[in-house]
Amino acid sequence: MIATRIPDRRAIPLAGRETSLRIPGLDGFRAVSILLVMASHSGLQGVIPGVFGVTIFFFVSGFLITSLLLEERARTGGIAIWPFYMRRFLRLYPPLVVFIAISGGVWLAAGNALHPLGVLGALAYLANYLSIFHRELMAGLGGQLWSLAVEEHFYLVYPLLLPLLLARRALAVPALLALCALSLVVRIVVCLAYPEIATAYTGMATECRIDAILFGAVTALAWRSPQGARLVAAATRPAIVVAALCAILASLLIRDELFRNTLRYTIQEIALVPLVLAGSVSPGWNGLKALLESPVALCIGRLSYALYLWHLAGLTAGEALVPGHGWHFAAAMSVGWLLSFGFAELSYRFVERPFFALRRRFGSHVTAQEDRGADPASEPVLNRGAV
Repeated sequence: MIATRIPDRRAIPLAGRETSLRIPGLDGFRAVSILLVMASHSGLQGVIPGVFGVTIFFFVSGFLITSLLLEERARTGGIAIWPFYMRRFLRLYPPLVVFIAISGGVWLAAGNALHPLGVLGALAYLANYLSIFHRELMAGLGGQLWSLAVEEHFYLVYPLLLPLLLARRALAVPALLALCALSLVVRIVVCLAYPEIATAYTGMATECRIDAILFGAVTALAWRSPQGARLVAAATRPAIVVAALCAILASLLIRDELFRNTLRYTIQEIALVPLVLAGSVSPGWNGLKALLESPVALCIGRLSYALYLWHLAGLTAGEALVPGHGWHFAAAMSVGWLLSFGFAELSYRFVERPFFALRRRFGSHVTAQEDRGADPASEPVLNRGAV
């Protein structure tokens, strides 16, 4: 991995042009995330916390997007809002449309009814609220779409909010932490006032789950601050990292419903701060980074979005092909995993990759090597913690 310094600000490129550098370890964290989600949905939900996988997804998104926007601002003096929206649209929407079209078509072909409001809601990134209040409308479209809605709501607002926060840089982190605290307060209020919908609402509503993305954003702001190297070194001391792992384990073992719907998310998000820093931008933790940057982790991380969209379809197809219980179910899940990876690879090759060149026109950090199917790990690495 190559530690690369920020270019001289006097050399100003086109507005909206993102860096082609990549942050090490993030694809590995995406791989961990999707594997947790898939394992949980494979009948192991009582043992493996799929919802924690989504929390990791959220955190990494906030960390990456903030890092790239700060990098753009450092090079160009500002953040180009329209190119940012186009990058997100071209990255996320084509695979979503294809997934909804195919899964909805299969659902209709099987003789089931597909509700138009569910389709419109999924395309409008309202699947989280539909899943909370009218779950029946989402039949045939996939219950996993709720998290895409939370992320998209963040993407719509954050590039407008971040420049305002950076105008008073000292207040940026406190302001985002205040929003995180507000998210916790909302979860508590919902649990106390509306217990009948508390689990679904606190687990899927944007205002209840946005703090996971914001904690990632706060971590990026701290890393990219003048004191970033010292903060990273302090946060990634072995005792801190071990304590973070213990905190996550404890949050999973506590079964109290009020705790699980409120403080569990906050504790996990705070604990992810040292873990993500250790696995990405810390100058140490080479063993962890090697694991997160392994070819298998990079491959799964590359397919993580497509896997998230398609894994339930793959698992369902596996159950249809190998019906039954016991070892039959285990075999069905094995077939389902193979199908999930096959569907994801097809989506990546024939839906995502054709948009790479267009995304780069709007400043995407997708590299030419990725466009050719080469290993993105060979690209220069953005790692200010090692500078």
